[in-house]
Amino acid sequence: MEVLKLFAPYGPGWLGGAALILIAFHFGNQFLSEYKLQNERKASLDIKREERKQAEVDERAQRDRERSQMEGRIAVQMERSNALMEAMKTLMESVVASNDVLHADLVHSQARSQGMAEKVDHIYDRVDLMYNKETGR
Repeated sequence: MEVLKLFAPYGPGWLGGAALILIAFHFGNQFLSEYKLQNERKASLDIKREERKQAEVDERAQRDRERSQMEGRIAVQMERSNALMEAMKTLMESVVASNDVLHADLVHSQARSQGMAEKVDHIYDRVDLMYNKETGR
């Protein structure tokens, strides 16, 4: 009622205008409150979205670091494996060369054994012939 007394000197026209202004102010205030609330919600959603994006970026970066470390370990293992394979290749070449030498020695030894066997047979034949002559057979 005191609000009405304030506008009484200005007449009923002002009263209607003042009422419209008060109603507009009231709805404007509610609209601004709702607008602020919507902006706060939007800002909150934007912050959450940015946090999720940052979390995804951090997770991707962590996976990339882990993948990089794993690739580094794999590269080291491959280098070790290649070095081991080279050493094994060198060893196998050495074994093949050694086997070739042993095979050559065996062939030479067999040839000498064959020659000795022929000499022993010849000596045996001579001894047998001499024995037969002495015994008269």
